[in-house]
Amino acid sequence: MTAHGYPLNLHLDGKKCLVVGAGEEAEQRARSLVEAGARVQTLARDVPDAELDDTWLVVQTSLDAELAADLSRRCEARRIFFCAVDQPQHSSYSHMALTRAGSLTLAIATEGRVPALGRRLRVELGRLLDEADAANEVERLAALRAATPAAERREVLARAVADVRLTGALQFKKP
Repeated sequence: MTAHGYPLNLHLDGKKCLVVGAGEEAEQRARSLVEAGARVQTLARDVPDAELDDTWLVVQTSLDAELAADLSRRCEARRIFFCAVDQPQHSSYSHMALTRAGSLTLAIATEGRVPALGRRLRVELGRLLDEADAANEVERLAALRAATPAAERREVLARAVADVRLTGALQFKKP
């Protein structure tokens, strides 16, 4: 694993994605991929090589380290993005905790090392977005951008967002 990941927002419309595992975690990952427009297939455990054909991304939700090592090797050989949940040492990517307000998405990453912190920050940031009515503000700003000639957009939008502030403090409980 590198010192820092490189965040991406993958466009998965119509792309084949595979979820390996069962239970609530697998269902949630599959649901998220479907919401992103992916064609999702789920398998409980065994992944025949043919299932990896034309696959863009594989998520393993079981904690089986032997399976993770095998899938990691096979996916890397085929240049398929692979994540073994809670096993970053076998993964080519890690999931980010996401919170959304309309078309605004905030992503929190811990390199797969402390997902509980990412989930907690997602809740807190989501609360702030809701309180600020961020979804409607994003729509207002998007309409302003669409109505502004391209040559003036940078300046006009910079003025429109100049007073946006995130206030408050991040607090961690001391052990």
